[in-house]
Amino acid sequence: KNVVNYQRVRELLIQGAVIVLAGLWIYSPTYHGDWLWDDDVLLTANPTVQSGTLAGLLKLWLNPDGIDYFPLSYSLLWLQAQFFGPQSTGYHVTTILLHIVSGLLLWALLAEMKVPGAWTAALVFTIHPVCVESVAWVSETKNTLSLALFLASCIFWVRQDDRQPGPTRERLYLIALAFFLLAMFAKTSVVAMPVLTLLYAWWKRGGATMQDAVRAAPMFLVSLVLGIVTIQYQHGRAIGLEELPVGGIASRIAIAGMAILFYLATIVWPVNLLPIYPRWDVEPPQAWQFLPGLVIGGAAWWLWTNRREIWARHAILAFGFFLLMIAPVLGFVDISYMRITWVADHFLYLPMIGPLVLIVAGVTTWLETRADRERSVFTAMAGGMLFFLAVNAFFYAISWQDEEHLWEHTLASNHDAWQAHNRLGAKKLAKGDVDGAYYHFRHSSRLRPDLGETKNNLAITLMRKGQVDQAIKTYEEALAASPSLHQIRLNLAEAYGTVGRFTEARDAYAQLLAIDPGNVVVRNNYALALFKCGEKEEAAEEFRRVLKLQPDFKAAQQGLEVVVKSLQAAEEKELQPAGE
Repeated sequence: KNVVNYQRVRELLIQGAVIVLAGLWIYSPTYHGDWLWDDDVLLTANPTVQSGTLAGLLKLWLNPDGIDYFPLSYSLLWLQAQFFGPQSTGYHVTTILLHIVSGLLLWALLAEMKVPGAWTAALVFTIHPVCVESVAWVSETKNTLSLALFLASCIFWVRQDDRQPGPTRERLYLIALAFFLLAMFAKTSVVAMPVLTLLYAWWKRGGATMQDAVRAAPMFLVSLVLGIVTIQYQHGRAIGLEELPVGGIASRIAIAGMAILFYLATIVWPVNLLPIYPRWDVEPPQAWQFLPGLVIGGAAWWLWTNRREIWARHAILAFGFFLLMIAPVLGFVDISYMRITWVADHFLYLPMIGPLVLIVAGVTTWLETRADRERSVFTAMAGGMLFFLAVNAFFYAISWQDEEHLWEHTLASNHDAWQAHNRLGAKKLAKGDVDGAYYHFRHSSRLRPDLGETKNNLAITLMRKGQVDQAIKTYEEALAASPSLHQIRLNLAEAYGTVGRFTEARDAYAQLLAIDPGNVVVRNNYALALFKCGEKEEAAEEFRRVLKLQPDFKAAQQGLEVVVKSLQAAEEKELQPAGE
């Protein structure tokens, strides 16, 4: 018995090591990866996350400045900021390790549920290329963290469901609830878990009872409250006043059906993956765009009519899991990502587990019915497929090592990705490649003429090219498109000053000061514009206000000296006798 136990432990250790090593190898190109996309908003330029104070940590829970209420994920970033500072390596290693932990937890969960091929399914998930976006992008630490906590909750839920009523069962139940609450605080993508517990009860016992519903009730309450908070944050902060190009209910139905089919195809054949996929036009929707929804509905009805068959019950659980977890991002509820595209790999990170496990379990069960020679051939083919997934994921991870690789990879397949042009233009401008930046900003402005941010970037490049008049015109268009973006007004005011249009510059600075009176840079520029307009007394007063706010502001000190000397010279000239 000890020999058998030793062999089993050794086997488990080897299997676990394979998952760990595979994950570490696939994501090795991103160990020292750069900051990507909105990492600045979420982390590097987020003063609360970077604060390092307990007051800042408390703010992340009570009133975070971000576009989402994911306090546990923000707290993890806050903690990492204290250890890793501005260097990205530690953050990347953390999210990679969280992903590997999720692979191991998925293995444990499937083994607890006695699902065939549990280890293989966990390995496939760990190496699947669709996971790259969630793992290689630090902003999606919320995905890797929430999934690990969600899987832990599922493990304890399954364990308590197998126990007879008593203290042990209640302890396991409370632990499951605690992990679910933590998962929701990490990211509300697990909001459908209460319904999932009822689906699990139906799969296991042939039906969900009132007791199952009562035990899931606390989860329903948490999902309701935090789900509403998430929607409020999305509408109030992430989307704001921007109108999403979604359309009416017919368009949303078309989006949902096509998105489901797209996601299922991506799970099975994960090639040509992109951070921004081309967005299909559904305004108005074409008749053929409803076909995927009809096919999916027909398949669901067929499975339900065969629900007494064991294979159908397994399929209903797998696809039910998938649909429950993907439902919040199918387009029926507005989310900020819809301003870019309808689908994204990071939305699939958790939902993909259902179909993936069903496929692996089905193949494993089928192989057990084959003869030894036939089984060896198909096992070798399966090994080849695993190798293909791992290599594909490794090379896709290379594209995520920095923004230039990422956006060039995107534009090679989706040249109309306006945000890819916008981000790549910013990178090229930062490196001094003005012509390259102009090319990409021109395309981003063409693709999204309604956005002030794209036109603002184009205008900045025009200024760098010396085309000031065209830059001013573009700034004015940008301000008309997005009047709430104060940086555009500041840039426009500075451009006015460059060509000597000081009256317009003065008025623009005055509007900015009405919004932010404590901005010493803007007030200093306002004082300078007043001086250029001949309003010297007012300019002197504004320079003094700047120095009152910031006594060591050298530009204001020099400006005040110039204004005072000018006023003294004018006064001396007035006192001179006539004729001198």
